[in-house]
Amino acid sequence: MAVIVITGAAGVIGQAVSPQLATRHQLRLLDVQIPEHADSTWTRGSIADSETLAKVLDGADTLVHLAGIPTEAPWEDLLTVNIDGTRRVLEAARDAGVRRVMLASSIHAGGYLTGADADSREVRPDSFYGVSKAAMEALGSLFADRFGMCVVSARICTFGTEPSAGRTVATWLSAADMVGLVEAVANLETPGHHLIWAVSNNSPGWFNLEPGRRVGYHPVDDAAARLEEIAGTPPKLPDSHSVLGGPFLDIPLGRGSTTKR
Repeated sequence: MAVIVITGAAGVIGQAVSPQLATRHQLRLLDVQIPEHADSTWTRGSIADSETLAKVLDGADTLVHLAGIPTEAPWEDLLTVNIDGTRRVLEAARDAGVRRVMLASSIHAGGYLTGADADSREVRPDSFYGVSKAAMEALGSLFADRFGMCVVSARICTFGTEPSAGRTVATWLSAADMVGLVEAVANLETPGHHLIWAVSNNSPGWFNLEPGRRVGYHPVDDAAARLEEIAGTPPKLPDSHSVLGGPFLDIPLGRGSTTKR
């Protein structure tokens, strides 16, 4: 049973995956706002607080870093929370001897890629938010190489309990597959930086899943199959020349938005 620390655990992804992970692992859940009836696994605190980070990481095996601003925002805010916050979390993990780290990067670090060339994992951000996630990946690479840590930068695509039509048929990441990714990181023994697409095994096949398989991530869900199961007819597959960033490309740089990943 691994001891897994999840920052930003009160967010959409954290709340979706924590119940399943808790059946097999010891969780320590950190967020600035915690559920009303939170149990002892929760700690109220910020990744800006070094003492809190040191406390929750003491004796842990794996860190899953989900905390951060999840959409486009003013540059100064993204710099403080997503970039400097990631640096602080990685330093705390290093100091605590936590060897395995999963960083929640984003499809928006490659948002100007299209479905036809998404297997490249090239850095082509579509927003200041995307830039902050590309910087997160660079920090993960630095700490992996400098300190011999196992760091997985997971470019999370369109997370949701159910897929929807359109681009999401290719970009959906199911909760069950996200759980599988966290468990793969918890079992990882290969030091280094591993940049992968965090996406389900969707029929359009835009994404190269082999880098994920090399770290033990084997997604099984398929958005097209799930939508056919729900509606009774196969969904229309999205155009592979569509850009991955979707509606993010229409958001003015530095402006806040409620748009999902």
